[in-house]
Amino acid sequence: MHRPMITMLSILIILALSVNAQPSSSDLISQVCAHVPRKGFCESTLRSDPRSEGADTAGLAAVALALAASNATDNAAFIGRMLGGGGDGWAGGSLDPAVEQCLSDCADQYVDAVEQVEASIAAASARDYGGLRPWVKAAIADAESCEEGFRMEAGGHQMLMSRRNKVFKLLCDTALRIVELLVLA
Repeated sequence: MHRPMITMLSILIILALSVNAQPSSSDLISQVCAHVPRKGFCESTLRSDPRSEGADTAGLAAVALALAASNATDNAAFIGRMLGGGGDGWAGGSLDPAVEQCLSDCADQYVDAVEQVEASIAAASARDYGGLRPWVKAAIADAESCEEGFRMEAGGHQMLMSRRNKVFKLLCDTALRIVELLVLA
């Protein structure tokens, strides 16, 4: 009679330890973001999204991809407002022709980027992590092309999209680094 009680107690202790051994979502975010060059950006971004709570590594990759898609959509809308005279702080409402051309090019690039990130989300849901990498890399290349267009053509206006492009590329890079952990697992 004493032996079954010890066995039951041992099982309960093992179960309690195994439950405590699993990292909390906050610990998992820290562990995952330790593999990302911009660890602070990764942690603050993932922690700011409620979908990260309780997510596993694949879930965190999905959150990062969803945030990149949302950011690309926001960037496309911003460009549309700029081209439509909506301004967002643009003085005067009329655009220099070089700036207008750069924005028009960026609009096309962000339409592509949104589609590419959405394709990567579909690949992630199918757990096709190798297949999603080219889509995310293509989206990053679109943001880099937008940035380069401003650097080459719009002279002093390159800051117009610089911060937006940088944040988008960081979100995509964060997603790629998390996906690399899934591929290696």
